[in-house]
Amino acid sequence: MAEPKSSCLPERFLKLTLLVLALSLWNVPPGLSTATSRYPNGAVRLIVTHGPGGTTDLAARLIQPYLQKYLGVPVVIQNMEGAGGNLARSFVFKQRPDGKTLLVSQQPSMSSGQLVSGGKFEVLKFVHVFNIAGQNYDCVAVPADSPYRTVADLQTASASKNLTSAGSGVGTNAYILAMLLKSRAGFKLTYVPYNSGSEAALAVAGGQTQIGLGALETYYPLHVQKRLRILAISGSQRTPTHPDIPTLVELGYPEIKLDQIIGVFAPPGLPKDTIDILTAVFQKAFADKEYLAAAARARQTLQPLPPAEFYKMSENMFKTVKELESILRPTK
Repeated sequence: MAEPKSSCLPERFLKLTLLVLALSLWNVPPGLSTATSRYPNGAVRLIVTHGPGGTTDLAARLIQPYLQKYLGVPVVIQNMEGAGGNLARSFVFKQRPDGKTLLVSQQPSMSSGQLVSGGKFEVLKFVHVFNIAGQNYDCVAVPADSPYRTVADLQTASASKNLTSAGSGVGTNAYILAMLLKSRAGFKLTYVPYNSGSEAALAVAGGQTQIGLGALETYYPLHVQKRLRILAISGSQRTPTHPDIPTLVELGYPEIKLDQIIGVFAPPGLPKDTIDILTAVFQKAFADKEYLAAAARARQTLQPLPPAEFYKMSENMFKTVKELESILRPTK
């Protein structure tokens, strides 16, 4: 089913998005065209942690043409799915810091990938180039014909039996949400990992599991098609792109909230002049009206953050996951 047109979005949301983006474009270095001429020759690879069609992939594909436009070199997307995103993260972490290989990944699943799943990388040693999107909340969904109409129904049912919950791999945002439901709200869940969020959503729609946990944008088309029902999202507040869907917080679960972002990272040691060029290019992309319109049509909530602010948010997420490490580790 086709995505709703941007005119379907609340006018207030569009105005707010444009305002936030305008405010984000501070200190764009002068002489961008001259600076980009010094960028390393050859194609730049955007390594995406998950397969085509997911929220991380969408963020990469939306901005790729504009990075290529302003950077002046080919920008190629490479999906490197596996190990809940850790395959891509570990690969990029070991690459030469020459600006030719960049990672597109979500947080806090990236932190969980290191701390819980044993990824061969260190989140806070990655160069935080630029954050793209935010409020990429996960949702709680059930099959369309499920007898459970509310999150409270699921909690009540799980008091007497384990409910099966589909989600992407161990350590992902969906997995973190499942463990929060278990540890902080007493849900009895058996987590069933799938290779991707799309596979998990289809499993829920097909009635293979009783619950689905995953990215709202992945589940929403199936919700519109009435193949499953979204009951709530994991954000601290409703997302402006889907204001009709309540949060777990407002449904009576104040401790079940998980902020999420999607950003671009580089291997440790990327030179400052290369970081500056990339920062300027991202800021140019976020000033491009065509990019903003494409993101609005895709219902992606943009959250542009330059390196220092991006790192600070990522660091806070890492600390949060570190505090949850004991409950996130899979039981044997």
